Amino acid sequence: MTTEEKGEISELAVSMRKDSITRLYWLCQSGGWTAFILYQMTLYLFVLRIEPSIYLILNGLINIILGIGVTHAYRSYVHMMGWLKMPLPRQIPRVIMGVISMAIVLSAINIPLDKIMFPGLEINYQFSSIFGMLSNWSKYILVWALIYHLFQYYRRSLESEKQRYLLEARMKEAEYNQLKSQLNPHFLFNSLNSIRALVDEDPSRARTAITQLSDLLRGSLKMGEMKLVKLSEDLATVRDYLSLEQIRFEERLTYSIDTTDEALTCRVPPMMIQTLVENGIKHGISQKKEGGYILIWARQAGNRLNIEIRNPGQFLPSNQPTGGGYGLTNTLQRLTALYGNAATFNIENTAEEVHTKISLPI
Repeated sequence: MTTEEKGEISELAVSMRKDSITRLYWLCQSGGWTAFILYQMTLYLFVLRIEPSIYLILNGLINIILGIGVTHAYRSYVHMMGWLKMPLPRQIPRVIMGVISMAIVLSAINIPLDKIMFPGLEINYQFSSIFGMLSNWSKYILVWALIYHLFQYYRRSLESEKQRYLLEARMKEAEYNQLKSQLNPHFLFNSLNSIRALVDEDPSRARTAITQLSDLLRGSLKMGEMKLVKLSEDLATVRDYLSLEQIRFEERLTYSIDTTDEALTCRVPPMMIQTLVENGIKHGISQKKEGGYILIWARQAGNRLNIEIRNPGQFLPSNQPTGGGYGLTNTLQRLTALYGNAATFNIENTAEEVHTKISLPI
């Protein structure tokens, strides 16, 4: 998938999310105001003893439209002035003034409206009547404002949290891609070193090795585009690499790969094992006149894949550049970028061998 296609999908998702929020807003507006006006009409019928009539229904419809219109105008003004982006202490006085303003508008319309439609109520324009209706409307409008602003605060908190996780994911992705891009030049350098020794002493074998290297690089470049590959695919690259190294070390290098069919289907970071095998050859087998033996072992245990690599020598961190050599440093960083704390990586020394152990979630 191209970057442009990913961008189009992302924009479509954002658009769909906005449409969903807009539908929810209008559903709450229409449903909430209808329920509130029905409640008010019930009070008119049973508390104020208003007779059921077309005027009561008309009054209710007008107030539903007024409630939706006034609060929607308030919402539009809030967005236009950027109140939702302000700190809470700056929002509170503005919201209070907004609630009072909406209550004044609704009261100013409803006092004469009730006087016209319900003459039996004997509504007057004295301060007590005006203040009573203003207080009544302010109470309900405040509930609307609290619900609206709390929802917006919650939604923005979720969006902020989501953006933070996306940023962290992108940073990890960039870090992982950078680490992966370092592998091919390093791997190529080591492989060419293996072939260089053959050029003068055995040109025919050197040509064969170059062909093997070409096939190996083709496979590694293909895997380099992926974040995870099957263990079977990664081990195919390891076999090709060890075949190349056997040309240089001859009988000094022997190896075996011990896995199960179940483990071969598990997914691992590409070229991870090959990088550790390189490290074992460089710091183990190449340092010994008699060479040595490399064992690669893998088993699935529950929801984890356990991998072990054994090679001759002793692991001495103080003698390794950058705290353990290129291969170990790169592997640790890649595992952290992919799995966080869910993966484990340990190196143990026995009497004559180094055991590198990796455990990955699957």
